[in-house]
Amino acid sequence: MNCLIVFLLCLITPLSISISIRRPPCGSVCDIYCQFGNVADANGCPVCTCKKTPCENNQDSLVGYFCGRGPDRRECPQTHYCHIAPNDAYAVCCPRR
Repeated sequence: MNCLIVFLLCLITPLSISISIRRPPCGSVCDIYCQFGNVADANGCPVCTCKKTPCENNQDSLVGYFCGRGPDRRECPQTHYCHIAPNDAYAVCCPRR
């Protein structure tokens, strides 16, 4: 029984290490401020281009809607959802999938 456990550990450990090392680390990103974050490349690493919107797949948000917390709040239409920044910096209506 102990031999089986040792064998499995010897088999699983190198596999788990090789899987975690496979993805190369992301390089440094340019030093510009992006309100909605940076665009990601094919590997998921940020590049020196700002997202134009916080919505998924860079879809356009509705113009003139503030769906966040405050007196000027407007509900998003049913075709959209309210995307609020974690720090309340923005609150926009993004298209639903």
